[in-house]
Amino acid sequence: MANDKAFLTYNQQMRHLRESKKINCNGTVDKTVLCRSGYFNLVNGYKNPFVSGTGADGEHLYIKNTNIKHLNYVKGFDDELRIILLKYISKAEEEVRAFTTYKFDEVNGNGKCSWYQVEAYNPDCDVKKVIALISKAYGEISRSQSDYVKFYMDNHKNIPTWIMTKVITFSTFIDLVELSKDDVKQSLCKLYSIIDDKGYFYLNLARIPLSSLGRG
Repeated sequence: MANDKAFLTYNQQMRHLRESKKINCNGTVDKTVLCRSGYFNLVNGYKNPFVSGTGADGEHLYIKNTNIKHLNYVKGFDDELRIILLKYISKAEEEVRAFTTYKFDEVNGNGKCSWYQVEAYNPDCDVKKVIALISKAYGEISRSQSDYVKFYMDNHKNIPTWIMTKVITFSTFIDLVELSKDDVKQSLCKLYSIIDDKGYFYLNLARIPLSSLGRG
């Protein structure tokens, strides 16, 4: 197709950066940066701090003496920030899964009504959605390769809630919370101070970003 971009070798990419972008890119060190990061990831992903304007042809203009190393420094900072954030996001996710598991069983007669029973969920929710959630959770559990999951499946009749909430994807977990009884969602809102502008609990937790958790 006419808009498809032709393949460029690393040397051609470096020349393109120098001649078309006016971004300094020379020598083995700069070439290694391109090899390791990739042109698209590095240039398209981290060029914005160095853009000074737009030319007559619509192309970006860059701050004078911008070097490929400068873009790589920004990428390095971003990589480090992602690692730091991932640590705390993972901690918050683990915390909210554990607390939800406890409240889910507590609200359902201390576990007498199990997670694979429709009655364990909000009676105001669409039964079809609840059944679909239970089926999806079972599917994700059955595909798990964890030793403790295999042990329970081989030696017990039922999978406990704590295994289910630990194994399912975060997307499925959010669906679980949304379909849970209001007491479960209210407990989460209280723990993390999730309230709307009128001071009421914000029960639609699917719209709450994970970054808001762990601050209670």
